[in-house]
Amino acid sequence: YAIHAVEPTQQPGKDMLVELAVIAPGGQVLSELDEDAGEHLHLIAFRRDLTGYQHITPQQGEGTSWWGILNLTPGPWHVILHFESKALGREIALATDFTTSGPYRPEPLPPSADQVQIRDLTVTRTGDLTTSADSGTAITVTDHGQPVTDLQPAHGEMGHGVLIRPADLGYLHMHSNSTGTGPRMDFLGAVSDRSTYRLFVEFYRGNELYLAPFTVQVIR
Repeated sequence: YAIHAVEPTQQPGKDMLVELAVIAPGGQVLSELDEDAGEHLHLIAFRRDLTGYQHITPQQGEGTSWWGILNLTPGPWHVILHFESKALGREIALATDFTTSGPYRPEPLPPSADQVQIRDLTVTRTGDLTTSADSGTAITVTDHGQPVTDLQPAHGEMGHGVLIRPADLGYLHMHSNSTGTGPRMDFLGAVSDRSTYRLFVEFYRGNELYLAPFTVQVIR
């Protein structure tokens, strides 16, 4: 499999179309190899300083073309295309880079914190992410101290999480195994090594998307 941005330099702005060329083995078009691939495709984009995180479902164009609408700020960007191939019986993650023109001012990684405020909601992380197979973390959502029990799914799951390792942009896709509508979402999954990670958790409430970012230090 291979992926690259059709235009290696993009213009900054909101709702910018970014086209990717995705080629399957033997030069085949991805949908010819696995007709269901598009139904399970995730496009994750962020600047290399881990700002501007976006997670969308890309659309298929002609031939090898896939595209997404992104909000772009100046600087180097990293794109991950993740899909489950029924043809191969496994998940595949491809990555590529492009640059958005303009002056780039990288932002420092926020310090580790287990609680963030996202508009009117307080999102709290508990549990330890570790390198052990039974590692897990929980996300709890409250509104002015009251448990939120009307959460809505994001990307087919009650909660959706992505871990990025800043050192090399290593990637782990996490789904919540929780049922119901909150206030707690549980995620299972071990990380590969002791390091600093950026965790992005997505959920909906009132048909509005909430994105809760955490900086997590894995020490064991």
